[in-house]
Amino acid sequence: HFYYGEEENVRGEWQGRLAANLGLRGEVRADDFARMSEGKHPRTGEQLVEQRVPHEYKTAEGRTVKTMGHRAGWDATFSAPKSVSLTALAGGDERVREAHREAVRVAVDKMEVYVQARMGGNRPPENTQNWAAAKFEHDTARPVDGYPAPQLHTHVVFFNVTETREGEHRAIQPKELYRSQQYGTAVYRAELAWRLRELGYDLQAGKNGAPEIKGYSREYVEANSPRSQQIQEHLKEAGLSGAGPAQIAAHRTREEKLPLDRTDVKALHRAVAEAHGNQPSRVVREARERGPAETHDPARHAHAAVTYARDKCFEREAVVDQRDVLKEALKHASGKAPSEQVSKAFDERVNRGDFVAVNRERPGAPSAHYTTPAT
Repeated sequence: HFYYGEEENVRGEWQGRLAANLGLRGEVRADDFARMSEGKHPRTGEQLVEQRVPHEYKTAEGRTVKTMGHRAGWDATFSAPKSVSLTALAGGDERVREAHREAVRVAVDKMEVYVQARMGGNRPPENTQNWAAAKFEHDTARPVDGYPAPQLHTHVVFFNVTETREGEHRAIQPKELYRSQQYGTAVYRAELAWRLRELGYDLQAGKNGAPEIKGYSREYVEANSPRSQQIQEHLKEAGLSGAGPAQIAAHRTREEKLPLDRTDVKALHRAVAEAHGNQPSRVVREARERGPAETHDPARHAHAAVTYARDKCFEREAVVDQRDVLKEALKHASGKAPSEQVSKAFDERVNRGDFVAVNRERPGAPSAHYTTPAT
């Protein structure tokens, strides 16, 4: 309902090896989405994974326990940094939107490599490396005082089903999904930064290391972040602070999504931009004039980033998950090398013996663990 109820013009797109195997390509149809949520084959309707209905039972000690039902899937959101949203939407640079889209696609592919099936009983999970994901791209945040701020973000729904080597369908082992989360974010940001520099944009690292496009005043950015300000005000009034209350406030202050059509929304974005001196169109124009950034030798930057990541990760740990090394390297290389180069540099360093693979301390871990020769 969340994807099909609110805006008719949000079209979904399938991705993932399992999606392709099940014949799901291109646009997401509501009936396919519904069947996948129920763990059914989208074409034949056959039940692929057991639908466990939650039920209650009493233990020997007389405690009532409620079992978990089958989880339909997970929703991960890839959000473009605020200045990137302003450039794509208020500045109307379709190439920036495309850069966001491509960065999401690469991140989802890279995360798929770590997908595992739950095998049941005390059997270790199997590394299946396949899933089905439905992506939905949105371009506004929830309205505040009637203003839906520009916010480019993609919801990616990963369905709770994967295919084993034997061709059986199983539920996904969620623990590794959570372990891949930060790695996926790092891939998305590194890819986005690389593509934006190729388009001629000047970047700086924002908070949490997200790539922000230079050229916007603080006032203009804040005028387009009414949501976070509104949450802060709500907290102040209630005399609360901290992340827990912030989440509660976010729910209490939600305005319904407005039935504004796209031309209304664009006009609102333009009006706010005009009130602040039309910064987005200037930023876009300057990027087009500047052209692709001269990135000297991305391979060298990728190697330097891997060295940095190795030093940082092994400062406190003796054994490190490959995803953590790659995550730090990607953060460090942001904008100077695409994620593919960073992965390649890492592999070269493994072959050279700079990293030593450790026998897996967890049976069935989907990711290699490494230590250094010195350790």
